Order: sequence, then structure tokens, then C-alpha cells
Amino acid sequence: RFRSEPRLCPAPPLFAMNFNTKQGKTASLSQIIFEQYSCDGNMSFEQFQYLCEDKGFGGIEEEELGAAFVRMSGNSKGIQYPEFLDWWKTQDDRQTGLRFRSEEEKEMVQRAKKSFFQGTGGCTRMTRDDFQLKCYHAGYCLSEEELEEAFRELDKDGSGEIDFPEYLRWRQGDNRFAHLLHDASDEHSDYIRQVGDFFRGYDWELKGYLSVEAFRPLYDILVEQGEVTECYEKVIEQVDTNGDGQVSLNEFIKWYAETWESTEDPEDEADPS
Repeated sequence: RFRSEPRLCPAPPLFAMNFNTKQGKTASLSQIIFEQYSCDGNMSFEQFQYLCEDKGFGGIEEEELGAAFVRMSGNSKGIQYPEFLDWWKTQDDRQTGLRFRSEEEKEMVQRAKKSFFQGTGGCTRMTRDDFQLKCYHAGYCLSEEELEEAFRELDKDGSGEIDFPEYLRWRQGDNRFAHLLHDASDEHSDYIRQVGDFFRGYDWELKGYLSVEAFRPLYDILVEQGEVTECYEKVIEQVDTNGDGQVSLNEFIKWYAETWESTEDPEDEADPS
């Protein structure tokens, strides 16, 4: 299950259950409930789950509830009161409003859930590294700047991790990869993608890393092309920076960039004067 214990705002005392202390006036029941299950004007997915369980909206799978949360929250980090009120006013149809709207939506959400868990290894949160590898599998090798920008766009609540509704919101976009890549004039990003494509040609299982044995054919090609002159053992010492016996995509990009830059001799450039 996705649900973890949410952070709820303290419930108002009984004598103030129909009074909005912030505005100093009587509050509607919907507003009181919203404030009880939200903080700072936003209801998170965990808080929304908690509310639905407390109000007896059982029998709804978590991916279905996640889809309802995404519909209600839109591009915001959580459900805000106007959207909550629209749903709450449906009264007897509240539970119906949490259901999938079509078989197509159900299938799409289930595919997204499968993709999410494949990316996290079964965990309920997707880390920055998980997301980078997910993009890598899709053929997008991101620079550090692009990765930071893209992850920040998905991580609406700023938790440092992506939960399923955040991932689902991203998956629903037809052009979800469009904002990940900078334009063609960004030479650095273009270079990173070229290096990533080269690495992926040897990473047949798309794990995002190569064992030191699997790295050997890649090394041999670099030697043949005259891009590397040092012995294999020396290169492994340089590229496997954490000594885990594997060469990750990030390690390779960093090493390759440094190697490429070191082979450039500014003095070789002709002096136009």
C-alpha cells in the first residue's frame, strides 16, 4: 500500500467545530473537514487517503484513488479547497466520483503503476536516481541540470522523492518528455546525450551500469578510436570512482568528459593573428 501516516493539522476543539478561527466567522462543514485533513491549504495524497478511509469510502484500490487525487489536484501539489468542495457537494455520489471514469483510464493508470514499481524496485517512492534511470530506459540521457529541472517539476510537494500520483500526473502528459531536454543549441546537453547513447549501446539490459568485465568491449573501442591510451586497469581505477566493481552511466559520463577535455590542447588552435 502507498499509504503512510499523514501529517494532519490539529483538529479544532469541540466548541469551535463550526467556527473558522482564522477568518473569525462561522465555517461550513466542508471547510472544517478540509482544514482537518489538510495543511497550509493543500491536501496531500496521504491526507486524502486518510480522509477517505475515515469517511468509509472503502473498496477503492489505491491506484484508483491516486487517479481521483490527480484529477482533483490538477497541476497543484495537493487538493485545494475549491476542488475539494466540488467533490464534497456531490454527497451520495462522492464514492462514485472516486472511481475510474472509463476502462481506458483504468488501463492507463494500471500501466503507470506497473511502470512506477518497475522504476522503484517495488518501493512506494521514486528517488532522483530511479527517475534518471527511467528516462535512460526511454532513451533520454539527461545532464545534471536537466535532471534537476525535470525532477523538480515532478516533485510537486518538494519531498525529494516522487510518489505515485506525482508520477501518474507526469505519465498522463502526451509530451511528458518535452520539458526534459534543452533545445538543440545547448551543446553541452547534446554532448551528454551522445555519450549516453554510446554507453547504452553496451548496456544491453538497460541497467544504467556495466560490470567491469562488460566495460571491456567499450574500452577497446575507445582505444581503437584513439580516444584512450592508458591501460585498462588504470582506466577502471579512474572510472569506477566508488570501487563497487561497476561502471555507472554517471561515472562514465564524468570520466569521459574529463578524458575528452584533457586531450584538447588550446595551444593547437591556430592564432588568427
